[in-house]
Amino acid sequence: MFVRTGLNDHSPSPQIRARIRRQHRGGILITALVFSVIIAFLVAGIGALTVSHLSRESTEASYSGALDLAEAGVNYEIRKISLDASQADQFSAMTQAGATYTLGGGSFTVYCENTDGSTPWVAPNDLYIISTGTLNGVSRTTKVMCKGESNATNGKYAIYTMNNASTWDGSAMCIVGDVGTNALLSFNSSPGVTGSIYFNGPYAGWGGSAGSGYTTSTNSAPIVWPTIDQIALQKWPNSDATAPGGLAYLATNNSNANASPPIVGNAITTSTTLVGPGDYYATAISLSGQDQITFDNTNGPITLWLGPDGSSGGLAFAGGSAAIARSSDPTKACTIYCATLGGVTLKGNSECDATIYAYNTDASGNPYGSITFCGTPTVYGQVLGNTVDIHGNVSVNYVQGVVRPTSYGVSYYGFANSWQELNCM
Repeated sequence: MFVRTGLNDHSPSPQIRARIRRQHRGGILITALVFSVIIAFLVAGIGALTVSHLSRESTEASYSGALDLAEAGVNYEIRKISLDASQADQFSAMTQAGATYTLGGGSFTVYCENTDGSTPWVAPNDLYIISTGTLNGVSRTTKVMCKGESNATNGKYAIYTMNNASTWDGSAMCIVGDVGTNALLSFNSSPGVTGSIYFNGPYAGWGGSAGSGYTTSTNSAPIVWPTIDQIALQKWPNSDATAPGGLAYLATNNSNANASPPIVGNAITTSTTLVGPGDYYATAISLSGQDQITFDNTNGPITLWLGPDGSSGGLAFAGGSAAIARSSDPTKACTIYCATLGGVTLKGNSECDATIYAYNTDASGNPYGSITFCGTPTVYGQVLGNTVDIHGNVSVNYVQGVVRPTSYGVSYYGFANSWQELNCM
């Protein structure tokens, strides 16, 4: 009989112990495998998240870069039309798009349209610039309103010349205000100009002798001024009671009888006082010696018209002093319009309180109108003519008159307070 004694009597056999050890080793392997699978899933998830994030970042970068390219297209077009509006990129009906330019790794397509949405854009009107930027297949489109501006609008022109070259050779001239021109200007002396000199348009600049020490401004577009015929027709239209309108109407419907002495035969050959308010008309004015025109504008403005347009008559006078200076009462301004080929000659040493305007066109559209200074006259007003030649020591003091430009032209284009993105999601 076999009897088990002590603890050893309950111990498993070596075979059993070996089997138990093998079972324990298998559990550890399963646990390790489970943890490996979990870690693999985590790594795969992190990888997928990383790839998705990188893809999103790439898309966002392209989305942002496409807008940058669209903005670059707007800036490019603004600069282009500021240099030369005739070179504007226009919408093509054939391609249904504008002009495309490559920039960096992307491109932009840009064109101009009128503010009513029509094409092609017509300068110098306000406009929209439509620009589409494209980067890595992503496109964004902006629509920006722009308008033209002119540096010349700030000019307070004591003297302005429209089309013909002008020469100044007075030894002691004094110009209080700005000087502007659409043409060439020559200084054969050194006139004192207290303001700036504006060269407006492609044909403006120094011709021959140039002044020194002046503040100059160069603008790409000329200033457009109305002709005397246009001004007269606006005041007396060719219709109804004022037909045939303009200077033709004024020739027989004027204030000549109110002058002292009355103007007879539309000619002024002796000292005359023009009483305001009134529009006076003359075909010839020639004053000599101490004869002069006096503007009695106590009761209102005075306008003196010299016509008919294109005739050979001219205006030669010593001055035209006003009872009330325009600087103290701009509603009583005095203005002299010369629509004849003879132009205006201002001489002597007296004072002229008026704007002198000599700019008109013939039947073919050719401009004419001249103002010539000799002696030492003083002008309080403006001197505006197709040509202004100075051969004396004239003094011109700027006082704003009633004549305003038709258009200042455009020196540059810029943003006009309207920006939007089209077809944005």
